[in-house]
Amino acid sequence: MKTNQILVTGNIIALTSVLAVNALANILPINRMNTGEISALYPNLFTPAGITFSIWSIIYLLLIGFILCQGFIIHKSYFVELSLWFMLSCIANISWIFVWHYLLTGASVVVMIVLLFSLIKIFLLLHTVPFPSLTEKLFVKLPFTFYFSWICVATIANASALLVSLHWNGGFLTPQSWTIILISVAFALACFISSKYKESAYLLVSIWAFFGIYYKWTGTENNLIALTALIYLLLLGTLFLILQFQKKSGGNLKIKSLDSSTSVY
Repeated sequence: MKTNQILVTGNIIALTSVLAVNALANILPINRMNTGEISALYPNLFTPAGITFSIWSIIYLLLIGFILCQGFIIHKSYFVELSLWFMLSCIANISWIFVWHYLLTGASVVVMIVLLFSLIKIFLLLHTVPFPSLTEKLFVKLPFTFYFSWICVATIANASALLVSLHWNGGFLTPQSWTIILISVAFALACFISSKYKESAYLLVSIWAFFGIYYKWTGTENNLIALTALIYLLLLGTLFLILQFQKKSGGNLKIKSLDSSTSVY
């Protein structure tokens, strides 16, 4: 238990450091440019509208909720592993800010992959928890599901920025075509993960990201990209409703099964 108490403190320090560095990146700012200004140096058609990045506020609020409620899961068998991966994700998050602000785009992709990997490990770990409590669903599972979903999108955007920094012109395909391919990859990934793990919450962030792409390009010369994003957005919304219905139906079936098994004949 002493080790777990140390991990609780470590988690608090790790997230506090992430919040501080992300704030200073725009307040100082680091290397005399804020995060958005650096993104503008690598314009690409996949990056969604600036408003989309407000999702970070929700993710960080959810992670603060995790930190405040981690005492409820300190005795759980998965807490140690979760904490170690979480602290690695925080280190990767902080490292990404520095390499991004110092225009090390290649290094930023490597660090982003480390962040993505740590969140994959957390996501898979939390899906081994049998019958999680409401506290675990709201303050553990939901924050990391949102975080993981957004970093999947961010990794694709980061890779696109790297290609722009290398002056890659798309080869035999137009920038529009490559962007539609990237959007399709993100769509397929969202469908696969949410369906395989019955995780409808994952789709909410993906839907928001596609809305950001649609909002940015609708009514412009890149209207085909906007249309593609809108179609995928609607399909993901439909999948979300299907998963929600399945979850509700499954719950009802469990209740009926329990009622039947406890009946006295």
